[in-house]
Amino acid sequence: MKIPLPSNTVSVSDPQELVRHFSSTYFGLRIGLAILAFAFPFILFAYGKLRHGLDLQPSMSSYFWAAAGEVQCATFPMRTLFVGFLCAIAVGLHAYKGFTPLENTLLNAAALCAAAVAIFPESIDPREAKTDPHIATLFQTCRAVHTWAEQDGTQVHLVAAVALFVLLAIVSWSCAEKTLEFAPPTVDVESFRRTYKGLALAMLLFPLPGLAAAWLFGLWDTHKVFFIEAAGILIFGAYWALKSREMWLSQPEKEPQQAVDNARRRQQRRADAAAAKADDAAGPIDTHR
Repeated sequence: MKIPLPSNTVSVSDPQELVRHFSSTYFGLRIGLAILAFAFPFILFAYGKLRHGLDLQPSMSSYFWAAAGEVQCATFPMRTLFVGFLCAIAVGLHAYKGFTPLENTLLNAAALCAAAVAIFPESIDPREAKTDPHIATLFQTCRAVHTWAEQDGTQVHLVAAVALFVLLAIVSWSCAEKTLEFAPPTVDVESFRRTYKGLALAMLLFPLPGLAAAWLFGLWDTHKVFFIEAAGILIFGAYWALKSREMWLSQPEKEPQQAVDNARRRQQRRADAAAAKADDAAGPIDTHR
């Protein structure tokens, strides 16, 4: 049986084919960011447990140093996945061009932060080994980590992680709704706007659902940081899933002229409403003067 090969012919008869190609590229980039974020914490746990016998780590960042024995200290088998996911997210954030210069700048800055989180490992205070059995075991199993911890005093990982979520919260609060201008009348613009605002707040308050999940699973004392980080990355994924849904409904990349017409009509309605409000505030004109 002969397997048909994919066509390698470029269509030159339909300009919309180019538009659809560019649109599907952007859609794939947005949905890819959502999938990466949703998969990140679950793959860390499942692959670490099933492939390398690692228990759930105290934090997602701890998978950088995760080792089930002295043999794994030579490779730290989960490090590649942890760094790889974050680098992929960083590349996606940089590759996606925001609809406004501010959004584009914020996304590029967020990309740098995601890369910094990947490149600079989580700092470990050697004094924590006295109270944290996980760190004590890590130091005993992998003595080089103990040596590194005594020499490292930077907090780049933590600062970059916090900055990443702050930047994305600003994008969700101030920039995400700008694309709603292009939405057709059939799209519930106000619902999307409220959800974007809610996600912006969630990105700043993500420790709360993480703490709730840790309490629900009975892992408050040992793994609450993992659930806090997982909550943050899942909210990040929810933002990109929502953005993908919005752009799929409004189609500004597939139907750019229609999208521009939608934006102009919406702006004209606002201008007419503002003019009418100004006329009402001015009151009736005195014709007897």
